[in-house]
Amino acid sequence: MDISSIQFGGADSQDFLQSATTCGACVVGGASCTISIRFKPTATGLRSATLDVNDDGGGSPQTVALYGTGT
Repeated sequence: MDISSIQFGGADSQDFLQSATTCGACVVGGASCTISIRFKPTATGLRSATLDVNDDGGGSPQTVALYGTGT
């Protein structure tokens, strides 16, 4: 699977940062990779975003919901 981009979307996407990844431009079948995310809220209360991995695999983008609470 070829990965074309990894990005954040949603209302509070600026509050989530990619801190590291083991994903390269391609992930071979049966393999996996890790995307590490930091939460750095810009406001108090519930914050939400999505992590979107755009690829040439089925069902792209692969989306993960992200939530955190700013204090």
